[in-house]
Amino acid sequence: MDCYFRQTWFDSRLKFFSHKDVLSMDWKFLQKVWIPDTYFLNGKSSYLHKITVPNKFIRLRKDGQLKYSMRLTVKASCPMHLRKYPLDTQACPLEIGSYAYPTQDVLYSWNGDKAVELSKDVVLSQYDFVNISQSNRTNTVKVGGREDHRSILVVYFVIQRRRGYFILQIYAPCAMIVGASWVSFWINRSDAAGRVAVGATTVLTMVTMGFGGQGREKVGSATAIDWFVIMCFTFVFAALVEYAFVNFIDNYEKQQIKRQMELDREKKKKEEALGTIAEPPETQQPSCSFGTVRFQEVSEKATHVKNNGEALRQQQMQLQQLMQGQRLTSLRRRPFTAGRLSIEKNPYRNRHIASKVDSYARILFPVTFMLFNVMYWTLFLLVMDDEIVVSTHPEYSSA
Repeated sequence: MDCYFRQTWFDSRLKFFSHKDVLSMDWKFLQKVWIPDTYFLNGKSSYLHKITVPNKFIRLRKDGQLKYSMRLTVKASCPMHLRKYPLDTQACPLEIGSYAYPTQDVLYSWNGDKAVELSKDVVLSQYDFVNISQSNRTNTVKVGGREDHRSILVVYFVIQRRRGYFILQIYAPCAMIVGASWVSFWINRSDAAGRVAVGATTVLTMVTMGFGGQGREKVGSATAIDWFVIMCFTFVFAALVEYAFVNFIDNYEKQQIKRQMELDREKKKKEEALGTIAEPPETQQPSCSFGTVRFQEVSEKATHVKNNGEALRQQQMQLQQLMQGQRLTSLRRRPFTAGRLSIEKNPYRNRHIASKVDSYARILFPVTFMLFNVMYWTLFLLVMDDEIVVSTHPEYSSA
């Protein structure tokens, strides 16, 4: 961070009487006056610009007020909470205080409510400035065997991570890969090579893109983008498992059909065998002509034994028995013929469970993915709060 760092304090020893209210002093004048030992508590590295001369100046007012300004480049630590990464908002503190003087000697305060101003030209590549807030506090430090209180000023730079890069590089491609995995639901289940190729390609692409990113933050817990990648990988892998299930069901149905056809064939043979046994030989089957001849014979016999009533009744009973035998034979033939026709007209039909699974998957997968997306974005953008926690500098001790 490149900044103009200004401090103002009073030194009654430097009061003077002059027609000028303010005197601009050379930077070498700083070696002759007292200046506060201000430093950045959470600074990692900082330096003063010295080209072409040291970039600092001091103004002295006649009432003893000194205004000291310098141009600094400060690199400070910013503890980040990345549970919502990359949908997170962070508060980076810059802590300012005295290195050696306690509150009895030096007390820091902000020069107004807007002591910190941000240039309009400041633009960060990955963040947007949301807010700047300032506060002060007192730290307790141990010096030797006693405790001192130090006055601390803190400015919080509230920044929000830009999401366009992650939407273009992670979110959108992962969502498109999930959509590509659904193409297998419209491929014929008998085309195993095509469906397995689509499933395996999408799974490997998802692994490479989602879990192999080099520009992602390395954290010990799952972040928001990790949960999205896990969700997408689950849907892609589920599409591959769905085909394995469909293929298993399809093979099972084919085996059932084959088994049913064998059972029907054996049943048909048994019925044919039973029908052949049930039919009397053709020599025993009375024909119509035979019945007519017998009827004529009986009639002739009845004419000859006209006067013998008992003989006539016997002949009529024989005729009725012959007619009933012919009727029973025709009835025995009907069950086999009807069964055979029912088998030919109503074969075992496949229930097509595998096709139904594919049909349901074409609707269930997109709808479920949309619902999960609604839940995901609602949770991380609206429900879950940002973990904006300002860490205090740890207490230090010196001999």
